[in-house]
Amino acid sequence: MKKVTLQMIADKLEVSKALVSKALSNDPAVNEGTRETIWRTAEEMGYRMKLSRKTVPASRTGNLAVLMPRAYLDDMEYWGKVLHGIEKELMEYSFSMILSTIDIALTPKEGLPSSIHERKVDGAIVMGHLPDSYINQLRDNDFPFMMVDANLLDPSVDHVLANNFLGAYQATMHLLEAGHTRIAYVGDEDTSWSFRERSRGFEEAIRTFNRSKGLQISGVKIEGVGVSGNGMYVTPEFPQALKEHTTNEQPITALFCANDLTAFEALRFLGDIGVNCPEHISVIGFDDLTLTEIMQPRLTTVRVPKQEIGSRAADLILRRITDPEAVAEHVLLSTELVQRASVRPYKG
Repeated sequence: MKKVTLQMIADKLEVSKALVSKALSNDPAVNEGTRETIWRTAEEMGYRMKLSRKTVPASRTGNLAVLMPRAYLDDMEYWGKVLHGIEKELMEYSFSMILSTIDIALTPKEGLPSSIHERKVDGAIVMGHLPDSYINQLRDNDFPFMMVDANLLDPSVDHVLANNFLGAYQATMHLLEAGHTRIAYVGDEDTSWSFRERSRGFEEAIRTFNRSKGLQISGVKIEGVGVSGNGMYVTPEFPQALKEHTTNEQPITALFCANDLTAFEALRFLGDIGVNCPEHISVIGFDDLTLTEIMQPRLTTVRVPKQEIGSRAADLILRRITDPEAVAEHVLLSTELVQRASVRPYKG
């Protein structure tokens, strides 16, 4: 069945799409008779109503804030797709998205945008690694918010993430089944909740493989690279640690990297010392950034449903606004292993 759109409703009633949008979002500027006609026609045509006219507050601003660390502007390939998912979903509700980047060096009083302080938005979507003080400020002010891929572990706050644990488990199992018994996890697991979950998936895959095969494989952790509210970092010690594990008498033959950016850094350093992928070492990343498809070799990675994460985040914040007492939801969206040329079976 063809999806009913706002334009189709507008055409049927011979009115503007903007008027239909305002009526379905209970804009008080639309007179009651017109609003009722548009609602009735929309229902008769089978338009997908995401919010009941009884539960949508007519006095809302129609705006939502999206808050994220300013450093994330350097990684808009990932976060841009999440933002696209948020904006696309909000348009279905006739809401507007106001993006505000935060200088995390500032206090919440200084760093939070005026739209929050002055209640010019109905709620906020908090993305990534904002300091806990910002989250506490929103909570103390009784301001509706939810989180996307954040570090705060609070069962009372709505949260949307990729299933980092299972994605990492699948990636690591892929390396093990390809014959790699000397493998490493690359990334600082304490740098973020997502990195920690990916490390946990790495460890669980090794335990499962050992039990099924009667082996005693033990994975290695290579630290010195990670992400924070200030963006990605690489310590001076990282290249040396990578070199030690890949050029000793029993070198690592495969790396599971905590994200694609980590994989790019690892491959760059390895290339400098003559350790080539996939001839000498197999590599898997996480996120599925565009560069993974065009680099040489094309990078095997774990695809994160970035746009879907944004869409679910928009759904959750609107639910929180309309029903402040609703039980909080923690949503884990499935990932997908994308096999490319950077993994080669190990033949000894």
